[in-house]
Amino acid sequence: MNDQIMDRPNTYTVIPRVVAFIEKGNEILMIERLKKNAFAYQKLNGIGGHIEKGEDPLSAIRREVFEECGLQIQDFDLCAIIFMDVETEKGVCVFVYSAQFQGGQITPSDEGHILWVERSNLSNYNIIKDVPLLLEVIAESKKDKRVKYLQYIYVEEELTIRQIP
Repeated sequence: MNDQIMDRPNTYTVIPRVVAFIEKGNEILMIERLKKNAFAYQKLNGIGGHIEKGEDPLSAIRREVFEECGLQIQDFDLCAIIFMDVETEKGVCVFVYSAQFQGGQITPSDEGHILWVERSNLSNYNIIKDVPLLLEVIAESKKDKRVKYLQYIYVEEELTIRQIP
């Protein structure tokens, strides 16, 4: 790739990721990560992962959902984009999707345990810290039909979240 693009001072690199919150009535499909070296080990999160080379975010979330739980969902709504400052020169960009469960057989994978969790019971589980906020952001996005933008900043390992108007 052209040095004018890649070798610039103060260039910030982001790792693209996707996550989906699949809904069935008042339940959310969640995954409890089993891999010790994975983000969110032994915690519940939405279904998702990295965007692979050559993929767009929508293709990536379709693939991740199929790989992690066996569902073939075509209709996802992009609800939010999160920009996370992780290191001085690296960050993560997460495309947050929602979808309605349309049926199908959920099949486990080696990524983690898949389970349906009642929204009202989320606090009884070991979940990723921002899941309740993301579910609120998804609801707001569905209501006003606008993609939301969030910035996560870690200062001394403490997370600060800012919604960008």
